[in-house]
Amino acid sequence: MPNPSFNPDTLPDVPMVDRGYGYAVGTELFLVRHGESMTNTYANLVAYDPNLTALGWAQALKAGAWMAEHAPVDVVITSPMRRAHSTALAIAHAQGLEPIQLAGLEEFSQSFWDEMPLHHPTRPWWGRTDWIPTFEQAPTFMAFRERVLEALSEILERYAGQRVCVVSHGGTMSVLTAAMLGSIHFSIWNTNTGISHFVWPEWKRWMVHYLNRTEHLLDLDPDDYPRASEASQNEQGFWILPDRVIDSWSAMPAHPELAFLSNRLSRNDRILFLRPPDPITPLRVSLRARRADILCDDLQTLEAGELRRAVLNANHIRYQYLFQPLPYPDRFFDYVVVSDNCDIPEEDYRRVLKHPVGLVRWRMDAAQ
Repeated sequence: MPNPSFNPDTLPDVPMVDRGYGYAVGTELFLVRHGESMTNTYANLVAYDPNLTALGWAQALKAGAWMAEHAPVDVVITSPMRRAHSTALAIAHAQGLEPIQLAGLEEFSQSFWDEMPLHHPTRPWWGRTDWIPTFEQAPTFMAFRERVLEALSEILERYAGQRVCVVSHGGTMSVLTAAMLGSIHFSIWNTNTGISHFVWPEWKRWMVHYLNRTEHLLDLDPDDYPRASEASQNEQGFWILPDRVIDSWSAMPAHPELAFLSNRLSRNDRILFLRPPDPITPLRVSLRARRADILCDDLQTLEAGELRRAVLNANHIRYQYLFQPLPYPDRFFDYVVVSDNCDIPEEDYRRVLKHPVGLVRWRMDAAQ
């Protein structure tokens, strides 16, 4: 029987357009999980906010290219965490957009399985005792779900009628997907960069187009992206890092033409490295910087540097893929470090530099 308390006139008045589906649609929501992250791969890595692996960056770039061709969007919204934001950068850049960070989409930070009722299909086994309640003694999963759904409500209201891509995490994606499917009694597994699509059609009821779509990964061979040379694989297939990947800041080498920067930088300086000579130099010289961004299109260099940054928890340093034009405001950096044969348009990196004296060049043929 129809619900006598339901009034269709109370549904939101979302603008409808013809996008080639055969019926008018309003809001379209694409949910994308981030690419493979450091903690997805290295089992004993303890990091507050890990970024993508080399394979994760490759997945993000593939997802961005596929969506640009098959699933164009108007806005890309992301969790502020590195692995999601990096994935969102790849998706947004492929469509000439900039990602928008939204608090509330961050991943869950602890186990919540023991909070589930006994009949819950995602309850994995008996005897788990690692649930820690919040200080109010309220179930932490309920608080997590509430903040994620608040973020979803804000997105659907603010971007009504638009094509929206939301990049987040496995646990967050599970809550978002369950909400879009109208249930809280199951969980959804999402592959790294798996894409789900929901539309609000002219008959005003959410419709699922697809869940966890991954054909953009079909020609991606994980063996092309080897793990860190220091790591070894355990019986479960995860990679284990040795106890001391880095002994100390002072023990890390630096390119001879750039080592002086470690003494020049002040706590207020922001520095940008464009294709650094190695993954270690930016870490070594940026200890005193307020912020250091390392842009590179070599994925193995990104992983090697980011792995060490994560071990050190140097959260003011960010390794990112080199997207052009550079996604920074004018005069954002105090220093820009480039090689003597840099092929990036000079007007682009001079645009983000505060003063010409902050341009630092190094020679490709300098002895290491």
